Formats: sequence, C-alpha cells, structure tokens
Amino acid sequence: MTSLTLGACSSQPSGGAASLSALLGSGKFTLRLEGRKDIPVYYVTGARATRDATILVVMHGTDRNGADYRNTWAGLVRDRDVVVVVPQFSREDFPGAENYNLGGLADPDGRDRRNPGVEDGAYGYIEPLFERTRERIGGSQEGFVMFGHSAGAQFVHRYVELVPDAPVTTAVAANAGWYTMPDDSERFPYGLKGDHAPAFDARAAFGRRLIVLLGEEDTETENLRQDDGAMAQGDTRLARGKEFFARARAVAQRDDVPFRWVLAEVPGVAHDQVGMAGAAVPYLLGAGEGR
Repeated sequence: MTSLTLGACSSQPSGGAASLSALLGSGKFTLRLEGRKDIPVYYVTGARATRDATILVVMHGTDRNGADYRNTWAGLVRDRDVVVVVPQFSREDFPGAENYNLGGLADPDGRDRRNPGVEDGAYGYIEPLFERTRERIGGSQEGFVMFGHSAGAQFVHRYVELVPDAPVTTAVAANAGWYTMPDDSERFPYGLKGDHAPAFDARAAFGRRLIVLLGEEDTETENLRQDDGAMAQGDTRLARGKEFFARARAVAQRDDVPFRWVLAEVPGVAHDQVGMAGAAVPYLLGAGEGR
C-alpha cells in the first residue's frame, strides 16, 4: 500500500502511464482544500485502469470506515478500467448525521440551518476530489459515478437532489435509513419545506441516473431512525426506499420533467454493504464501465 498527498496545488500530469502510476494499486492520500479540514481518501485502481478510467466515488456508512469500503470494492474492480476513491469524513471533524448524512445543512436537532451553503460542508469535497483524481491520472473525464450504503446512501441521494451542478452521471443509493423527500410536504430534512431549506431543481435532480437500491431482507429496525419524521416514511429501510422513489416519481410527473431514477431490489440481502456493492456493479460499471 502506498501513500501520497493530493494538495490544492496539484500540477497537471503530462502523460497517461506516468500519471496513472501515482494511483496504481491500493493506498491512501490526503485531500487538502484551502480553508477546509483535510480528509483522508482511500483508493484502489483496477488492473486495466487507463487515464480514461471510470472514476467511482464511494461513500462509507455511519462507522466512517473508508478503508473497509475501499477493500470491498477492490475485489469488484480488480480486472476493470476503474479508479475507486473513498473519502473519509471523521466524527471529530464532521460530527453527527447532520454534518455527514446531511452535509451540514441541518442542526443537531434536525432543523434547517439559516442560509447554509450546500457546498460549504461535506458535499463540497466531492467535486474537488473528482477533479484532483482526474488530474492525478491525466484523464479527461467529464463526470464520475457514485455509490453509498446506509449513511453513505443518505449522503448520495441528497447530493443528487441538492447539488444540481455536480458532474455525477450515475449514482447508487443503497439501503438508506431515511430520506429527504423531493417535495415540500415535510420540513427539511425530511422534505424540502422551510424558509431555509436548500433549493431543489427537479429537472436537474430527476434528469440524473439515480438507482435506489434496496436489500429485500433489510427489514430490521435496530439502529434505524425512529422519530416522527422518519417513521412517516415507513417502518423499515425497505419501505422507506419504496416511498421515497414513489414520491419522487409523483413530483416528476406533476412537474412534467424527465425522470431517470430507477428502483431495484436485491434478493437475499439485508443491511450489508458488501452484498449491496456487488449488486451495484452492473449499474455503475456496466457497458462502457459506467461512463
């Protein structure tokens, strides 16, 4: 395993093979952004990776265990043209669900913050991470694909909803515990109602390819948020995911905008990031490696 720093002043690499070698294999680097907390990023590169490899951003769960998620994906991309990067948001620097799952857009009590910048919190690290990774391998990718499980799926679906200009082309949100519904029937963070709730661009959000991926056996309620706002979405993660997708489709139909989201269930899998990652591969790395 190697280690490197990907700082704010990374230079543009000069060539494919030489530049890609900086991220060959498996390792960890530090992402440094001016005026922001440094974060570690775990990575793994498929054996067939080129400078134009698919860049896959993977979001860890509530355990903040980036290395474990990297290791899961290492086996899945071993023979592919893929570079996987897993940013790790520590509990010390990004405490609570409000600063990770919700990207810093809500207070600890769940109320929407006044005038938050969507990209001022954790969400603001993702596009720079993509850009630095692309620079490091000497690529010309216009976008990236994304996967998140559990708390990471909360991060991913809200990123798709609330960061309209982000260059994410396909995203998989697997087994999220609860959702921000894309309508104003509930106050943020359960919906988009509220004077200080983040803006929502239905055309941009629904025009992206988001796969709401649900384990058919993910029906346990241990460690599941059970306040009134979450319980209104359903009793289990499986039920809540179905409700989220149905509500989103209804909003798209109401607003007459294209709807590219997909609902899929994974037989025999419960709340397991390994099983869900394997099921996500065809959506993210299918024909053309997901590009």
